[in-house]
Amino acid sequence: MMYNLKKSKYVKSIIRHFLIWTPAFVFWTVMRQFGHEIVQDDFTELTFFQQIRVHVALGVVAGILFGSLEYFYDKNILKRVAFGKAVLIGSVSYLIAIIILISMGMRIFAKILQVELNWEIYHEFMFSKEMILLVFYCFLVGFFIDFFKQIDKKFGPGNLWRMLKGEFYDPKEDERIFMFLDLKSSTTLAEKLGHIKYSRLLQDCFQDLSIVEKYEAEIYQYVGDEAVLTWKKEEGLANANCLRAFFDFRDLLSDRSEYYLQEYGVVPEFKAGLNMGKIIVAEVGEIKREIAYHGDAINTAARIQDQCNELGQNMLISESLQERLELNADFSSSHVGDILLKGKSIKVNIFSIEAA
Repeated sequence: MMYNLKKSKYVKSIIRHFLIWTPAFVFWTVMRQFGHEIVQDDFTELTFFQQIRVHVALGVVAGILFGSLEYFYDKNILKRVAFGKAVLIGSVSYLIAIIILISMGMRIFAKILQVELNWEIYHEFMFSKEMILLVFYCFLVGFFIDFFKQIDKKFGPGNLWRMLKGEFYDPKEDERIFMFLDLKSSTTLAEKLGHIKYSRLLQDCFQDLSIVEKYEAEIYQYVGDEAVLTWKKEEGLANANCLRAFFDFRDLLSDRSEYYLQEYGVVPEFKAGLNMGKIIVAEVGEIKREIAYHGDAINTAARIQDQCNELGQNMLISESLQERLELNADFSSSHVGDILLKGKSIKVNIFSIEAA
């Protein structure tokens, strides 16, 4: 399961870089007319389709090179070293990758042009003004890729484009599924571990929570030891994604029990409350802007999660969600009560869910 998720992230990273770098090379060609003093005359003799082959070949190389670098950097560098060191390592690695890309690009040109690439030509270009300009251009493209990637992480996948289109400027009604995910015995753990080690525990847990991406979940926000997840109605109901996300996250924590026991002396456990209903989504704030959800549906999900301890359950869901889910043999559902939740005037039917 984790292997498939990691493989999917790796492939997506390569495809994303291919789709960005290929038009970036086309733009470089148009603006600079390939500006390579060494091969400029020969390149003008290429047909349109040969030029397309050059761009696609460079895009493939860049996709594999920078996609692999991004995946390795996010997995092994960014999460394991201080931010300053991570930036330094990333900058040096990116510079090396750019030089490798340019070197491979020269070989691609030479092969298509059927010209001999000797050391004198290679040395002359690598220390030319054109090389400096090309390295700067690649750095600029890489900067914007990472910049928009970080913004996309901040607002949630796909929401940046929706904000640019002004979709959230005026409040809109939507129907969504919400999950409130809370760490069990958090007060006891905080006292036992101390605030620094406890904070690291939360960092590890929420890092493992990235597994929910596999189930189309959006992480709306983190509040202390709690995470709020949301799904579009269709995506959350499909194949019971909103339930599978929780149980796969729980299984992942169990699979990593040896690590958690060694680092913190405990294997973290979470409880969850889910509800589905209509809410209002809008862009709020001036000094700090973000996408916010308002309405009874999200409040009810929080109150349902509060009942987990009292009822001794790991996952509780509302009747409105239970009726819409098509539960198969993977899950069992039990009615636990008709409960008057805090702040509510009408009782809510609540069901417990267990993995078969």
